[in-house]
Amino acid sequence: MFPLKPGLSRHGFTSTENYDHAVRCFLQSPGNAIRCLNIDGDSGRRRTAFAHALANLMETRHVLYYEFGKDKPVPQIIRIQEGEEVVEEPPVEALDRMLTEACAMSEAESTVLILDQLHKTQFLNHIRLYEFLHTGVWRYSDVQFQANILNLKLFLISDEPLYHSLQSSSFRIWIADSRGVMNQVLASDLGLEEAECNWLPALRDLLAQLKLSPTIDEYKRLAYDIEHQVRTEHQLKVSLFGWVEGVEMAQLEDESLKPFVDSVLQAIQQNLQIHEEIEISSV
Repeated sequence: MFPLKPGLSRHGFTSTENYDHAVRCFLQSPGNAIRCLNIDGDSGRRRTAFAHALANLMETRHVLYYEFGKDKPVPQIIRIQEGEEVVEEPPVEALDRMLTEACAMSEAESTVLILDQLHKTQFLNHIRLYEFLHTGVWRYSDVQFQANILNLKLFLISDEPLYHSLQSSSFRIWIADSRGVMNQVLASDLGLEEAECNWLPALRDLLAQLKLSPTIDEYKRLAYDIEHQVRTEHQLKVSLFGWVEGVEMAQLEDESLKPFVDSVLQAIQQNLQIHEEIEISSV
């Protein structure tokens, strides 16, 4: 499972950050409660992508996902005979169904339950989740379900702080957006010779101006396009927008960016001329 970067990438989450230490802390700390991971970080769906990737990388047998705020009440239809009195049973809430299913699956197999957009639920559910972590028992109406605390893990995602007690029972991890600290990517990181990519410094300057920190995979895709296809300003922008997470088209069209784009194109043209001269001299 470790190192995490390659495995997370295979499951759809790429990042320049290293989460090995944080995940080890989450998985290996001693305790008698259900392990709970609070996936905090910059807004957006990267936290959700990380949750799914990590759950799959852990080779979890069952990965359950529930997003608060999406369900609509389901009307109940009750047919009665004239004069008959029927006590209406309230419908089972979606959260109760998910927890019931998670408890059942955890009896014999590893299970991760991802609860997303937790800030959209009532505060009472924060309290119920806190109690569940420590007892392993989920209750509603007059029924209760027991989870296997060794097999079940909860991943919580919220745009607002969790209930204090719930947070204190969780390990919190920060997932940054794609605009992190710039990395000094070298030609060797891309599998290229220094002489083959004199455009790389100009590309790094352009990405710094955009306040972006692409992953190695994103850099490699850009490098392939630059080496084989990018010859114009439009083509360079298309490749940047297509491959690098976090790029906005409005940024690419900003006039202040043009000198940096031109520098990359000039370096690409110089690189092509060098290759042509080498080819001619070798004939």
